[in-house]
Amino acid sequence: MTYEIDADTLTNRLYIDLSGRMDADEISEAADTTIDEAERLDDEFDIVNDLSGFKPPSPEAAKPIKRAQGQLKEMGVDRVVRVTDAETSQVVINAFERRSRDVGYSGETADSLDEAEQMLDEQEVAGYA
Repeated sequence: MTYEIDADTLTNRLYIDLSGRMDADEISEAADTTIDEAERLDDEFDIVNDLSGFKPPSPEAAKPIKRAQGQLKEMGVDRVVRVTDAETSQVVINAFERRSRDVGYSGETADSLDEAEQMLDEQEVAGYA
């Protein structure tokens, strides 16, 4: 189990990297850290959530994820891009999307961190045209 969560105030993006199998306490700790980091960002922040290598948690352990997703929505999240790879379980992808839709937003999927950042950069540029 590992996780890294960092708010980039220059790009107004929250980077979340989850890998391995996490138990309920670890996921709850990661969810709390996610909210703490998101508080450093302005409204309409984006999230890059790297799920490559993340193993599906138990339904009980996943509850803090939905709680954090709801708080992020309330805090003004704009776009979410989830980074996945061939090893990422479809169960994980579907669960994150289902929970985010439950709280009012949807995510996009990218094959790499670079692709995720490019997707967000292109959208911002296109919005100004």
